[in-house]
Amino acid sequence: MSGDCYESNGRWMIGKDGYRLVHGVTMNQRDGKAMGHCWIEKDDMIYDYSNDKELIISKDIYYKIGQIPFDGHKLYKYNCVNMAKMILKHEHWGPWESSPPR
Repeated sequence: MSGDCYESNGRWMIGKDGYRLVHGVTMNQRDGKAMGHCWIEKDDMIYDYSNDKELIISKDIYYKIGQIPFDGHKLYKYNCVNMAKMILKHEHWGPWESSPPR
């Protein structure tokens, strides 16, 4: 099953000041292996609107569950302006600066 995290969370971020779109690698809860993922951060909270869900959870818990940063993979964070520039430059929702394992 492939998800829609990059597009769903990116669309939610349009025009939202104070939030950061994050591209990174997390542990897949189904098989324990690394996977590329995208979510939104503001202060100590995570917002994830992928796959028709609305998850709002503390950053500490989200990072613990996903073992973030998984296996030492770097996190890439974008404000809404930088995100828009990356979308225009690459002509897709992401990831833009990494090649996640899957």
